[in-house]
Amino acid sequence: MDVARAGGLTHDQLAAQLRQAGLRATRPRLLVLGVLRERRGHFSADDVASLLTAAGAPLRRGSVYNVLGSLVDRGLVTVADAGPGRALYEAQNSWHHHFVCRRCGAILDVDCLVGEKPCLDARLAGARIDEAQIVFRGLCPRCAPR
Repeated sequence: MDVARAGGLTHDQLAAQLRQAGLRATRPRLLVLGVLRERRGHFSADDVASLLTAAGAPLRRGSVYNVLGSLVDRGLVTVADAGPGRALYEAQNSWHHHFVCRRCGAILDVDCLVGEKPCLDARLAGARIDEAQIVFRGLCPRCAPR
């Protein structure tokens, strides 16, 4: 993996994103953020570790989990809510929801009609809601015609 060109961003741009989020631009953070921006999709921590190992930039599994946690805390990475199971992560680009195919398991991004979170009002007296995620389920375009 070429961290210097991850997801069309240069090493300096990735480092700037980390610093703007209040994080130091360490090698593990640059690698994890870089692979998520480059690959674009929904990946478990183990997937991220495997992708880094395959690219010749291995990180310990615990380090990947720690980095993902800090990137989620600072809003650079989102936990893609696709329902029960392993946590999936993606680079934060815009607020959106997810569609999960019941047949093949594909996870597709669904634009949020409002465009920012929270996009729903739960009308829960006294609560301050900062996020709402919707998971759509059904058959994806590839499976639906079958």
